[in-house]
Order: sequence, then C-alpha cells, then structure tokens
Amino acid sequence: MTRASNWSGALATCLLCIRTASALPHIANPSILGWNMERPVVEDDSDDALVIMLILISAIFGTILGIAAVFLVLYALVQVVQRVRRFVFRLDDDGMSERMRNQLLPDEDSRQSYELARAFERQYPYGSVDTQLTPEQQSLIREKGVDAWEFDVNLDVNAMQQSKTEVLFMGGDNCVQTNLPLPKSNSVYYFEVKLVEKPTDVSLWIGLATKPFPAWRMVGWNKFSAGYCTNSGSVHQNSPFRGSRIGERLLSGDILGIGYQPRSGVMWFTRNGRRYKEIVSGMLYDLFPTISADGPCSFSANFGQRGFVFIEANVKRWGLGPVEGTQQPPPVYGANQNTTLLETAESESTTPESDDDSSIQPAAEDTVILIDGQATNERQHQRRQRTRSGRRSASHRPPLYQKEDPIAAQLLEAGSTSLVPASYPSKLPESLEPTTS
Repeated sequence: MTRASNWSGALATCLLCIRTASALPHIANPSILGWNMERPVVEDDSDDALVIMLILISAIFGTILGIAAVFLVLYALVQVVQRVRRFVFRLDDDGMSERMRNQLLPDEDSRQSYELARAFERQYPYGSVDTQLTPEQQSLIREKGVDAWEFDVNLDVNAMQQSKTEVLFMGGDNCVQTNLPLPKSNSVYYFEVKLVEKPTDVSLWIGLATKPFPAWRMVGWNKFSAGYCTNSGSVHQNSPFRGSRIGERLLSGDILGIGYQPRSGVMWFTRNGRRYKEIVSGMLYDLFPTISADGPCSFSANFGQRGFVFIEANVKRWGLGPVEGTQQPPPVYGANQNTTLLETAESESTTPESDDDSSIQPAAEDTVILIDGQATNERQHQRRQRTRSGRRSASHRPPLYQKEDPIAAQLLEAGSTSLVPASYPSKLPESLEPTTS
C-alpha cells in the first residue's frame, strides 16, 4: 500500500510538470501578450522561474497530504474492522476466541491463571506505578556500581535468594525481578543468565518486563514483556499463545544473554556467546530483568560484575553499571596502620611527664588526689595509668596503700600481710593489730 501511494504521488507530480512545461511556450510568446516587437524588451525570466517553483512546491505538499490522508483512512478502516471482528467473534485483547482459549488452555489451573493475569493488567496498567530511576537510586548506582542490582524475592514467591544475583526456585510457577530497571543513558545494555540447575521437564523464561508483574506468570505472557523459553527456544512477546522460535533448547550450564537498546526499544538474545539474528522491537518502556520458572531450578545472573561470555559486550562495556563504584571497601582484617585511634594513642603516650612536684598544676575545678605523697589531678592520673599499662614493664608492682585508706585498713585487719608496704614500721598500731581468739 505504501509503494502504490508513492508511485501515484510521483506520477501526479510528473503530470503536473509536463502540463506546466507545455504551457511555457504560450506564456513566452510575446505576440500573445501584446508586446511590441519593434521596441527593445529586456528579458526577465525570474518571475517565470518563481511561478514554476511555487507550482512544484504546491504539488509536493499536495502529494504528501494526499498520502497522509490515505494512511489515516486505511488506519481507521483497520480499527473498525478489528472492532467488528472482536464483537462478532467475541475475541479478547490477544485476538483469541473462547473456543481457541479452551483449546490452548486445557486445564482449569491454566485458565484461572490467564484470567487472573488479565485482571492484574487491568488493575495495574503501564504507568500506574512510577518505575523510573530516582535520584536516590542513581546515587546508589554511583556508589556501588553494578552491585546495586539484585533480585527481589517476595514472600508470595516460592524461591530462596542465595545471593544478590543467585536464586533457587523451590517449585511451582514463580517469577522474580530486579530492584532497579535498566538505565537509558547508554546505547546498549547487556546481561547474562547461567542455568545452574535445570531438570529437563522444567522451563525457565528469561527476559524483560515492566513492573509490577504477576508473580505467577512467565515473562513474555503478559503485556509489556518479552521472554525466551529455555525448553522450546521460542520468544513470546505480550501473549502466551503466539511465539516465534529463534534458537535451541538450553540445558544446565548454558548461558543466555539479553541485549537491550533503550533508544530504539530493540531487544536481542545470545546463547553461549553467539548472537541470534532475530530481534524483538517495540520495547520502549522502563524494563526490569525478569526470570520465571515452572518448577524447581536455580540460576545465576551476571550484570557486569564479572566477564561476559559474549566477547563484544566485554570490549564495549555493555554492563548495567560500572564494575566499581565510588564507595570505598571496608578495611582489611588485621590492618591497623595509619588509623585515627592509634595516632591518638601514640600522641598521648609520647607526651613527656615530669616527676617534679612543681610542674603539676591542677586546675581549680579538677579533683586533687594524693598518691605516694604527690598531688595530681584526675586527668593526669588517668593518663599516667594508661601510659603505665601500655608499657607492660616486667617490674610492675601494685601501688602502695596509704594508712588513711579505709580499704587498706580493712585488708590489714583481715590479716593480709602481703599488702604491708616496705616503708611501714614493723610494729603496727594497737588499733590495727589483729586480735587472736
């Protein structure tokens, strides 16, 4: 239809040019215009050229408008025909009648899942939830790099998250998505998924989808999603009934890669480092890496934290984010050099201390303590105790107790002779002598 419209427009333009050219000799004949040939006439062809240019421009614009009008009429006719067809044959949004759905959905569980998915789409249409990257999420990506992406395993999903990018499905129909969507700043983004454990009768669906997505549906079966089936090698987009086979069946150990071009909405696949020619178009949404399964299996995703099997993605750095972010890693266990704590301790331990009593000038607000006949304040006493404990000298002995200390007096009354200082007299006062019963 487009080629026919273009040919008709070109033919109309040619006919208009031929008609204009045939009229030029009559216009250029001076006798028709009543000019006197005896008088010298200055030839001026600028007006004729301007008229011809205006005619050609009008013809071109008329052709464009005619083609646009034809397209609008055809589009309206197609919409009317589709509405009439859906009304007559009672078709749904996928173009399937009730009889065809019953044939493709043989059991009651599959029909119930289909109806619940359609109700989920009506409740959460695209755009009802803002899924664009927020400034906080962009800051998280700058800090952590590609490690900012991880899978969200909700409570209604029968799966266990072994790590940020590794998930174990426990059984049943389940679906998981990442916490962050694919960015749109670069021209291409790429990630890979390795099938760690997959029985032969279990299918994994790997692809992209918007959020929220039904937790019990395979990616590619609902609107605004596309996914690759590992058992059949087919790709489904927005429908569980129509799929196109583009590759082979995947087994345990195989790696499926997905590339996405956000500016054109094109999505393509790779298998073990080899790219398929087929593409999926029309995916101009905020998409999340999505993986579904209909049985027990496990997978591991690579968003760029390690090397890809697809060599071109490594060379052009098509990962979801930088390998390393701006956030510094934690210190290595056992590394204790150039730390603030040790620098403070060293500065305190190297402070010179004078034994001269005249150098000790306690502040007025500090408490003065009498130790070994010397006056000192509480701060200097604590500093001196820390310094002495840090030196760990072999000649360490407990401090001498004063007679005025009530605790020392009680210990002496109890008969503990080891606490008697050497400077004390050998004969104790009568009040402190132990009594014998």
